[in-house]
Amino acid sequence: MRRGDPPVDELSREWFSRPTADVARDLIGCRLVVDAGTSSAVVARIVETEAYLGTGDPASHAYRGPTPRSRVMFGPAAHLYVYFTYGMHHCANLVTDADGVAGAVLLRAAAVEEGVAAVAARRGTGVAVTALLRGPGNLCRGLGISRTEDGIDLIDPGARVHINPRVETPDIGIGTRIGLRQAADRLLRFSWLGDPAVSRPGPRAPGKAPR
Repeated sequence: MRRGDPPVDELSREWFSRPTADVARDLIGCRLVVDAGTSSAVVARIVETEAYLGTGDPASHAYRGPTPRSRVMFGPAAHLYVYFTYGMHHCANLVTDADGVAGAVLLRAAAVEEGVAAVAARRGTGVAVTALLRGPGNLCRGLGISRTEDGIDLIDPGARVHINPRVETPDIGIGTRIGLRQAADRLLRFSWLGDPAVSRPGPRAPGKAPR
């Protein structure tokens, strides 16, 4: 962690309110907790993210300003932005940066640590454990996240989705985002180097978030 950053063990709204690329990098290794305290509880370690920089990023849903779909990105940090794409996939994003400044981190992949049975029941049979939450659509399907969760406050104790701090600092790779036509050369994809749950191809070398 760089000098001046909020402590990583305090995932307050201020922690999420930092520059989007910094949050995307620092989320690697954090725990995604869904339905805590229930029989369907899942804990998954975040291993891959992508940063989307709002009105300064042609690949962002916020590039042309607020719309009914993207307005949550322009609000307070630490909310969930969930959208439906290609008529079949949900994608979950964490809202970042200052209130009024659109930014979001796409959750691309996670490694299941607790609740494998609950995730596998949603994904179907024959899926390797390392692939259960690989890819943003599979992540949402495996965790049961849909448009119903759009806009929920991750700081709210009653929310079904929470982010817990990481307990170790991994080697983090940086690379270009996947499947884009615009701003495809920006180094805004972060991943846990060598983790089998990361999408292919994974970044090959450590890197730092762009300033």
